[in-house]
Amino acid sequence: MGSLPRLSSAHEVPAPWRIPGGTTRHDASGVVMSFNQVADETGTKAAQARRAGAQPGNALDVAARSFRFLITGPSPLAVDGRKLGHGLPPRQIDLGELLSLLLDRTATDALKDAAWVELIARARTGDPAWVIGCVGVAMPGLKNIAARLIRSSPTRFADDIVSELLTEFVAQLARIDTTRPNISARLMLWARKGALRALGWEARHLPRDPWELSSAPHVNKDTDPVLLLLDAVRREIITPAAASLIIATRLDAASVRDIAREQGISSDRLYRQRREAESRLVAAIRNGTLFASSPC
Repeated sequence: MGSLPRLSSAHEVPAPWRIPGGTTRHDASGVVMSFNQVADETGTKAAQARRAGAQPGNALDVAARSFRFLITGPSPLAVDGRKLGHGLPPRQIDLGELLSLLLDRTATDALKDAAWVELIARARTGDPAWVIGCVGVAMPGLKNIAARLIRSSPTRFADDIVSELLTEFVAQLARIDTTRPNISARLMLWARKGALRALGWEARHLPRDPWELSSAPHVNKDTDPVLLLLDAVRREIITPAAASLIIATRLDAASVRDIAREQGISSDRLYRQRREAESRLVAAIRNGTLFASSPC
């Protein structure tokens, strides 16, 4: 496989950007995404980062530092607000500002999808800086997923959870269907699925709630609940947001009240959303329209 394109001086990536066991992923269009190759592209910026006092950490820590490096200075990674529209300022918007705008409670789903369509298109050019840009914009969600999984897992799995989470997220930048809505939420679902590889098959099935998908008709006892939820999203039985809510509160033991507080909505509303989504899942399983097939 050919190496990644040489970065321009404005977008060189600081070291270290290396994930233990990182894998190379690409699709037929030639999108190449390799954490270790990105590290090999740093050149003289590696020494600069070391002199700046960059400290080692897990893969998300390294990604966060790399993202900060890429959004500072005279030529930060930026998107054109005029092109994206949806109420964005009609000027160049660096990815740090874009992240803040997307996290704002007034940000619409349409704005979020438009931003991710643009970010993924840039990443698919093969420029590692934009791959890291995507990781940086997704960082709040990735950190939340990692924190929940690490909190409920043996300490020895922590670094592997983060590495697999990030590896799967980057792999999906080449694969995710950007013509469908809720791009960010679907990326998060896949990232979590990747993180579970670090825990092994048994860890995916630890019961955390009496509601057991695997006891329903048409579902094999070895069915992975996350795969089932991904399939339900693909079939538009439930939304990615509903799947994320079920995963967080049913599988990761997160509090509905805490999530409601973070999102600035009532916990009653989230409980209702979860209950309705679970009812749709059960109905789909019982009538045979939902199986644990491989979602896209």
